Amino acid sequence: MSFRNLAIIAMVVMTTTSFTTKTFASECGLSCCIATGIDGVGSNTGLSVSLQFDSMLMQTNKRGTTAISPNQIISENLATRPAMSMFAASKKMVMQKIAANFSYRLDEDNAFVFTAPYIINDMDITMGMKTMAGINYSDIIMPTVQGLGDVSLLYLYDIYKDNYLRTRQRVSVGLGLKAPTGVADARNSQGDLMHMLMQTGTNTWDGLFTIKGTLGLGEHDDGGALWVFSPSLFYQVNSRNNLGYKVGNRLNYDVSTRYRLTSKLNLKLDVNGIKSQHDSTNGSIDTASGKVAYQNVSGTTFNNVANTGIHSIFISPGFQWLWGDGYNISGEYRTPVRQKTNGIQQVTDHWFFLRMSKSF
Repeated sequence: MSFRNLAIIAMVVMTTTSFTTKTFASECGLSCCIATGIDGVGSNTGLSVSLQFDSMLMQTNKRGTTAISPNQIISENLATRPAMSMFAASKKMVMQKIAANFSYRLDEDNAFVFTAPYIINDMDITMGMKTMAGINYSDIIMPTVQGLGDVSLLYLYDIYKDNYLRTRQRVSVGLGLKAPTGVADARNSQGDLMHMLMQTGTNTWDGLFTIKGTLGLGEHDDGGALWVFSPSLFYQVNSRNNLGYKVGNRLNYDVSTRYRLTSKLNLKLDVNGIKSQHDSTNGSIDTASGKVAYQNVSGTTFNNVANTGIHSIFISPGFQWLWGDGYNISGEYRTPVRQKTNGIQQVTDHWFFLRMSKSF
């Protein structure tokens, strides 16, 4: 086996073994959208367009790795506080995203990926008020926050490939930029900023870095690879916005495995890891509300940078169907196998993906 083959296999092994590393992550972000665009960059020059829909349901609150109910969160917070004190915890979040990817390969080694997401965020909270008789709980449906998210442009360069047609081995690196096209100042009915997780953007320019490998093994009847392994790393370096808030840097690490059941149908099994650092604030005051931007430490769990940073690992079975002339339909269901939070956070229970792409 050649040194180049060993290098690609080593990349798969290193990515897989990194799943035991303990750090933190954010389960929403741009990386899943961009990954679709990268997958659309084939060997042939020209344009590929994809449309992806994903829906994330979050109903479980966790402290570390232990589930905790909204009522328990509220009762613990209000236990030592005076009567008429109030506190809120998230009961349910549904985060949906529709992303358009435009992937263009200039020549044999150079390509660009442009990603534009549209985001729809919904949240239900449980509010508790302490009275002399005990705590009264009530459920509140927050207004939907939706709109264009932050767009990105990523440049990809193939540092190695075995063949230009029917490529079985490839290593690509990428460098890009996320632009502040989404909204970061959506407010509730009291005029306070919605917490950062509900905003469609961050109002920051952020850096993107990626490396992706592809290794095809075995021989299908049509001459293509029977198995395809695709490990990848994606890192987002975030900056601080004009209100002093910085979303924690995020690392996504993935291994995608595809088995060609037929020449048109692939079965997929992916392992997806997401880690990020704490968010942070420098204490800047939002002049519209007179409060520290995006923070309400004494009133909620979710407007508190102490409750940010999470490490999640998912298993994602799925399919890929090659349909018609250049069409590709795929989907997967992402289920968590491990989630560890900083502080108390609402975590992902179910995550669905469906996408269609077309090469021109």
